[in-house]
Order: sequence, then structure tokens, then C-alpha cells
Amino acid sequence: MFTKTIYTLFFLIAISFNAQSKTGINFQTKNLEEAKKLAQQENKLIFIDLHTTWCGPCKLMKKNTFPNPELGELFNKNFISLYIDAEKEGTELAKKFKIVNYPSFLFLDQNGELVQYEYGYYNAAQFLNVGQSVLEKRKLNKKTKTLEEVKGKMVGETIPDFTAKDQFEKTFSLFQEKKKTVLVFIRGQWCPYCNKYIESLQHLAPELQSKNTRLVIISPEKPEFIEKTISKTKTAYSVLYDENYRIAELFDVLYTPEKKTLDFYEKHLGDDFRKSRSDESGRLPVSATYILDENQKIIWRHFNPDYKERASLEDILKQL
Repeated sequence: MFTKTIYTLFFLIAISFNAQSKTGINFQTKNLEEAKKLAQQENKLIFIDLHTTWCGPCKLMKKNTFPNPELGELFNKNFISLYIDAEKEGTELAKKFKIVNYPSFLFLDQNGELVQYEYGYYNAAQFLNVGQSVLEKRKLNKKTKTLEEVKGKMVGETIPDFTAKDQFEKTFSLFQEKKKTVLVFIRGQWCPYCNKYIESLQHLAPELQSKNTRLVIISPEKPEFIEKTISKTKTAYSVLYDENYRIAELFDVLYTPEKKTLDFYEKHLGDDFRKSRSDESGRLPVSATYILDENQKIIWRHFNPDYKERASLEDILKQL
């Protein structure tokens, strides 16, 4: 009986330790070049903890600060995080950024350029403020194109991999699609033109199946609003949630409407417009349609800034 109790205790301790190990910041075993590619794909910044083995505050950060669940939630959502020894694989980084204090924290953009630099010991609450300030700086420095400026990716260009969850909680990965893919961008369930177009796309289903082609719909709206899209259109296609507009940015279809348009939408649509997306910036995708071949290369596109104009079903079928 005593032995069984001891085994049970060890088992519970192991579960507790395993649960704790999964909280906090998820540091990835990648070099900077790999991190830059992943940051571009996932539309994230890069966070590097540059430390040494002899640095006491470095050890305290690792033990007390980085495991914090709230900190982990913020950083794992917005950063590709790297834990790099400044005297081993990080010597070039330390030299490039003239690092003399440890721990040093580098916040880089997707091209590896410095956004913000910090050093020294922080508790979890303090470091949470640091991460939020970096994200706020990024938001202020990031200029989204106007409708007139956005041009969309062109035929012949290859799209890097991206992943997104659909309405069935399944993860779509572009690189795992070993077939042609039709990607349709919509503005949201509040858009009657989008809903009508999604309904019409249902007529393509038999043809797409016979041509080994998959059609996915890309929405900037959160899952609870995508459910409204499903309810209104009765679509059987996968509808992907484009969280943080990552996919729209990859295809260069993301823009910010002019102020009078935003004011009109917010006045007439209320929360359906204001709270439906990743943020309240009002950004939207152009209602574009792309066809990609098996190697993720664009072979056809319909790109028209006028949201009332959509790719015809006949034109889509001709390209397959």
C-alpha cells in the first residue's frame, strides 16, 4: 500500500512538472536565419535572450520570469523566441549589437533589424510591459497600405507556407496540399456580396473534386464570427481564420479603408465590424481570388479593389 502511494505521488509530481514546463515562453531551437523565415511566415517579431553561463541574473530570468504563463501567452503569440549563449553560437550577434551587459534582450523585426534593446533582470510583470511596449512600437511604425497602394501578389510568384485553423478546428497547411489550391479572400460575414459569392462557389464543388483541386475561403474574422458566415452561406468549404492578417499580408491584399468608410462601417455594423477581427484597426483584405499550383506558385489571380467585382466561376474553371 505504501509503495503504491509513493508511485502515485511521483506520478502526480511528474504531471505537475510536465504541465509547468509547457507554460511560459516557448524558446525555439533555431538560428537567426530560420527564425527570420518563420517570423515572416507567421507575421511575428523575433525575441532573443542573449545570455552567458556565468551570469546570475540570466539564470534568475530563466528560472523565475520566463516560465510565467501570462508572459508566455503574449510572447508565444507575437514573437519567435530564441535562447542563445553569447559566448557560443551567439558570438556574432554579441559583436554585431555591441553587447556588454547580460542578460541582453534583442527584439528584432522579420528582417533581423533591431526594434528595441533591453538588458538586466526583470520580473514577469516588468517583462510583460517590455513585450507590450515592443508590440506598440511595431504598431506605430507599421504603415498599412491604402486601397490604392495595395497591388496583390502577381502570377509567377511563389507563396511561403502558412497555417491557419478552419471552422472544424483543423489546421490547414499550404505546403501539405499536394494539389492545386483556390484561395478566396472575403471581408467578413457582415458583407452581403461576400455571402452571396460564397453561396455561388458551392456550384464548383463537383468540378473541383474531379480536377483534384481544393478551395479554401480566407476570412479576417474570429471563429465566432466565422460561424455566422457558415450559417448564412451553408458553405461546406473550409473557412480559415486569418489571425493577425498573416495570410492577407503574404498575398499583399491587406489595406486600411479611408476614415469616412471606417466611420460608416462602425456606425452601421457596430460590434460585427469593430470586434470581429484580430484588432480594431479596421484593416480589410481585397476580395481577391488566387489559384496556386502544387508547388505553391500563383498561376492565376483575380484582383479588383472593387469589392463588388469577384472572379467568375467560369474563369476559375478555365484555369484548372
